[in-house]
Amino acid sequence: MHSDLVTVRSLEEQQQILNVAKDYQFWIGLYRDSDNWQWSTGDAASYTKWVAGSDSLFCATADATGSWDKSSCRDQKPFMCYSETSNITERYTLISTLKTWAEAQQYCRQHHTDLVIIKSASENEDMKKKAPASPFWIGLFNNPWKWADGGNSTFQNWNTFEPNGGSEKCVLMYSRNQGKWEDLACGYGKYFVCYEGLCETASCPNRTYIPVRYIKSWTDARSYCREKYTDLVTVRSLEEQQQILNVAKDYEFWIGLYRDSDNWQWSTGDAASYTKWVAGIDTLFCATADATGSWDKSSCRDQKPFMCYNETSNITERYTLISTLKTWAEAQQYCRQHHTDLVIIKSQ
Repeated sequence: MHSDLVTVRSLEEQQQILNVAKDYQFWIGLYRDSDNWQWSTGDAASYTKWVAGSDSLFCATADATGSWDKSSCRDQKPFMCYSETSNITERYTLISTLKTWAEAQQYCRQHHTDLVIIKSASENEDMKKKAPASPFWIGLFNNPWKWADGGNSTFQNWNTFEPNGGSEKCVLMYSRNQGKWEDLACGYGKYFVCYEGLCETASCPNRTYIPVRYIKSWTDARSYCREKYTDLVTVRSLEEQQQILNVAKDYEFWIGLYRDSDNWQWSTGDAASYTKWVAGIDTLFCATADATGSWDKSSCRDQKPFMCYNETSNITERYTLISTLKTWAEAQQYCRQHHTDLVIIKSQ
């Protein structure tokens, strides 16, 4: 599983992504909403690596040179996902299946964390080494330029004359052109990179936390977590609460707490010895949490995002190139299903 289409927040993340990118263009988690580019995570695109591209294209690809381009979001391209759990170390997966940007985002969110996010020039450079020669989607889109996880894009690596506006609201990276970015209409099929974030130090706990952006009932969320990880997240202490908040996003999500008769217990069967309730209706039987750490009661039939946990050993970040052509939206969906998201690049 990953989190989202990959986001690129820096040159460092760009370099990490290039280390797994193949010799073709792939979707990243960057897209344009209105006149602004942002990552599929919601981050603004503060770091970009554009090459020339049409302002009428709205989804982004990258390639093995680290260059970004703009494509129609309906194009079919490979894509890169990232995965993210506690302590926000990331790994990248290139998806060599052609998808539109939206399909790539959906894929990354189903299987990883999100489309790749590039936070710095160093990330952009690292991703360039792993990238394909063909352009691929990253998690940047125009809203203004934000990452697929909702974060701002402080690092950008646009190619000359990029972004160039119009309907090109998603972002490609070109690994053959120094990892430069171009905006592109989100409907083109491109490869893409997903990322997943994992524990980065030996002090990380032996469980990791995976935010899942799919909307499900409490029961369906529990089934999903049990199928792919260990279970819906449990919160046994203030320390675990803080670890979960480190990866929680700015929305309400299911946790593994529910009421059986008059007693609240975790889906693992453990009693709820630690709680963090705010006011809630006593006739509601399933629990949610939010990014502030507050818990509330909801109808178990409500449709919400959720958080899973996995009992795991310490692992470090990696990017996964998906060599299946998908649109940006398909790439994001794939990365979010199987990793964390489309890759995010936040620095050089």
